[in-house]
Amino acid sequence: MDTVIFKTSVQNRIDMIAVKPVFNLLFGKQNWLFSFDDKLLKVMSSVPCTDMVKAILWENGVLGEELRLT
Repeated sequence: MDTVIFKTSVQNRIDMIAVKPVFNLLFGKQNWLFSFDDKLLKVMSSVPCTDMVKAILWENGVLGEELRLT
């Protein structure tokens, strides 16, 4: 599985309410994690998911930018 990390514009827990059930369905409860301290979203997936995650966030009023690990 690959891990993709996104820097987001999430301001509070309400911003994540709409995306939580979608992420649980698509990736499984144990395969994604959001840190409110640094506003990072980590998604583990066996298939490319960057565009899908960005679209889900955008549809719910949240910006997400993939962080590339070097």
